[in-house]
Amino acid sequence: MRPIGEKYITSHEQALLAITFDGMLSLPSEVRPPRPLYLQWAAQVARIEQSNIRLNAELPEIFMPYREAGLHPVLLKGQGIATYYINPLHRQCGDIDVYIGKEGQPIANSILLRHGAAAEGEASDKHASYSLHNIHIENHRMILRINNPAGNRYFQRLVKEWHPQQSEMQEINEYPVALPPVTFNALYIFMHAFVHFLNSGIGLRQVCDWARLLATRQDDIDKVILERHFRKVGLLRAAKAFGYIAVHHLGLPEQDLPFSIKGMERAGEVLLDDIFATGNFGQYDTRVQPRPKGYWSGKWHTFCRATKRCMKLRQFAPGEAVWYPVTLIKGTITIQLNKLRATKRQVLCSMIASATCSL
Repeated sequence: MRPIGEKYITSHEQALLAITFDGMLSLPSEVRPPRPLYLQWAAQVARIEQSNIRLNAELPEIFMPYREAGLHPVLLKGQGIATYYINPLHRQCGDIDVYIGKEGQPIANSILLRHGAAAEGEASDKHASYSLHNIHIENHRMILRINNPAGNRYFQRLVKEWHPQQSEMQEINEYPVALPPVTFNALYIFMHAFVHFLNSGIGLRQVCDWARLLATRQDDIDKVILERHFRKVGLLRAAKAFGYIAVHHLGLPEQDLPFSIKGMERAGEVLLDDIFATGNFGQYDTRVQPRPKGYWSGKWHTFCRATKRCMKLRQFAPGEAVWYPVTLIKGTITIQLNKLRATKRQVLCSMIASATCSL
């Protein structure tokens, strides 16, 4: 058995500190961690709880002005998925992702800026990032994009079919928030995890999120349609590998999956090995060289690393792996065009301001 200290480190790397703490409390006292480690662990759990409370309290501050502006915001991942956990405050949280749509995103962006938010990072063709009250918020014009063009077209059609009329309401901290319809969400939560898996890696928390959704909403998910979705987006084999881990390592009843996982033992164990090697979003992968500090050298490093990783893991979704380098290049071009447009606007505004003040 691994020392309890190593279990703490692994739980941290897999973004499951509070969940593992809950499980540890069910153990006999003689195999629990020594008091100093126990107190350290408990303190981290308290921080996770407070982070969840802060994010939950922020939801009305975002959704109310969006709705007042006539938008139809839908909460993605995060605090919505946390509601499927036994203790929602123990799911390790991150930011707030809101789907607004192409037409609504500029309006939502301006609302955040009026409320004192600051723009963060490089705007992509999928979302714009802001910081409000020290919370990271992403306004999505696109829920997700995958690399395979045919699979991506199918996925984007699915979004248009349900948004906004078929979103479902869920109370979070006694405030009603719209979530994606559950069968679509079971597809999306997996796809989001797999995109990050191909790019740099994921923690076991992403698989737990998917397993909790499948287990908690098993009676509401249309398994026939869900399997068809996985097949159409080209990710059925990848989903089966995730399903193998969920069943054989996380305790999900196999009947809660929309497909058979027979013959997925080897692929599932390869996937699990990679999850433990990379940790949450690849942050703990010791096999990867540090990213260079230069902007373009950093971009090139990311491109080479991601391309190499995709080729290594192409068994899970060959179509995604082949098209991934193209997606990276297109994304970089989009970011540079956005920067150019922003620079032109700043120059024009400065010229107008200068001319106005000289009158």
